[in-house]
Amino acid sequence: MVKNVKETFKGTKQKIIDTRDKINSIDFDAHWYRRVFHAFGASFLFYYILPDVDWINILKFWVPPLIVIIALLIELLRIKGHINSSHFFGLRLYEQKRIGSYVFFAVAILVLLRFFPQQIAIPCILCACFADPVMGEIRNRFCKTNAVLVGFVLCMFFFVFTWYKADPFLMILVGIVGAYGAVIGEAKKFYWLDDDFMIQMVPAILLAIIWFAIPYIGFSYPPDIIYPDLMPW
Repeated sequence: MVKNVKETFKGTKQKIIDTRDKINSIDFDAHWYRRVFHAFGASFLFYYILPDVDWINILKFWVPPLIVIIALLIELLRIKGHINSSHFFGLRLYEQKRIGSYVFFAVAILVLLRFFPQQIAIPCILCACFADPVMGEIRNRFCKTNAVLVGFVLCMFFFVFTWYKADPFLMILVGIVGAYGAVIGEAKKFYWLDDDFMIQMVPAILLAIIWFAIPYIGFSYPPDIIYPDLMPW
């Protein structure tokens, strides 16, 4: 009798350990899946390489918003329970009852590509794609202060790189303001407004103010850094 109880207890304990290891493995895979998804967002900059011809311009105008609308509809169906959340690998627990971060990510990119000059859109998108996951990893492994410092330097690099042809003073100003906005956008957490949106839109709004002020403070606009493919289509 005692032997059977011990064997049952041992078997139950082993099942708990196996289940825990399986959950940890799934969490680990989902964690890196989200990181890779972030980096993949940089591919949307291909938008600027597309040739400036009529039929491609039509696609550029309609396809991005259609993708976002479809994603929003799918999310609404998921939240209402018509689509099981288990089909969405990498979804965080707090996203079960709200729109997923990937939709916020896509909406911000759409707004940047459509309504902001590429000198603002490019570094903001790169911050979300690379600085955000880097800050998350450093915060998990070390501390929030280190994450902020590294994130600020990395974001500043993206802004300075994009504005490297501008006046040095303007380049440094944009680098500091943009990096500050991106770090604040990533660090400030809201339940209904994801940081994947904030890390892009906060610096974009701050830089838009500088952008409109450039002619009035005696500087010239920096040129684009990505040009359409000139090959015939």
